[in-house]
This record gives sequence, structure tokens and C-alpha cells, in this order.
Amino acid sequence: MTSVEGLGGCQVIVELPAADQDDLIAAGEVLIQERLDCWTVPVARSAELAGLRQVFGRRVRLGIADLRSPAQVSDALAVEPDLVLSPFASAELVAAASGTPIVLGGLTPTEVDAALRLGPAAVQVIPCDALGSLYARTLTGMFEGEPLIAAGKLERFQCEMWLEAGVLAVAPSGTFTRADVEDPDLADLRRRAQGYNF
Repeated sequence: MTSVEGLGGCQVIVELPAADQDDLIAAGEVLIQERLDCWTVPVARSAELAGLRQVFGRRVRLGIADLRSPAQVSDALAVEPDLVLSPFASAELVAAASGTPIVLGGLTPTEVDAALRLGPAAVQVIPCDALGSLYARTLTGMFEGEPLIAAGKLERFQCEMWLEAGVLAVAPSGTFTRADVEDPDLADLRRRAQGYNF
């Protein structure tokens, strides 16, 4: 499966905050309406995927993030994620994914090159905020046309900058918090989500 198929064309990967299931359902509808329909939860919350899938079906792409070992990848497959993501890169992680699209991690050019050689769906540059804003154009220029994802603590303008530099998608961590999804009218969540419609 190609990186585009694995992400379903998503440009922004939303890290769902920890919240009550009912709140996530209401917030999820807002995110879908605002075209933010690729979501991840960390491995510790992988059990949430079954409930999310039951409610949203195939309207969303659901992933398990922060997988650090082949055993974690194998266990994550039990909840049938659309993709799995690791901050690291190894052939063992790819093998454990058993054909499920996997996103590996790397930061330096050497790490990104090594990760790409393993044949993942994409490589996340993580934490992409560690080396300053100029790194977006520098790194993407070295890997033109390769499926890269910028992942880290990114403000909206930084997401836009990475996308303009040529990455496949951005994965800004901590963008939406529990407070965002617990607001009964969800107006602020909608307003903030609209800011990420690139």
C-alpha cells in the first residue's frame, strides 16, 4: 500500500486527546466536518479504536502511534488500525506490521534515509521542531518526492511551512486538548480545526 492510500489523502494527522468516549464522538463529528479525518491515539490507548470504528466506520483513518517495539506493533494489529506509527526505524518494526501501512521515524538526513530504505508507507521527521524552521526546506530538498511527514510540537504556521516545503502530511502533537473536546457546543474546536484546513 502506498503512503497516499495509507493516509487516505489526509494532510493533517490529528492526535486525539484523552477524553471520555462520548466527548470524543461529538468532537470527532466536528473534525470530520472540517476535513480532519485522520486520527491517532498512543499505544496505551489502542483499545479506544474499536469504539471509534464502531461509531465512525470508514469515514476516518485510525492509527496507533508511538509504537516502540515489534511486539507493540504486533499487538496493535489486533484492533485493526489503518496505519501504525513509530518514532524509530528498523526492519523488525516493518516485518511486525505485516502489510499494515507503517510510518517510521527519523530526524537527521542519515536517519531519514535509513528509514526510507526499509520501505515504509512514510517516514515521520520527528521531532521536526527540534532543528528550527529552516530545516523544513533543507530536509525536503534532500528527499524530494519522498513520503515524509512532519511530526512534533508544531504551530499552525509551522505546519503550513512544512506542507509548502513538500511533506505528505503534518502531525502536530498536542494541538487539540481534552478541554477542546469537552466544550458542549464545540465552537472553539471547530474554529481551531478550520485553521488546519490547508
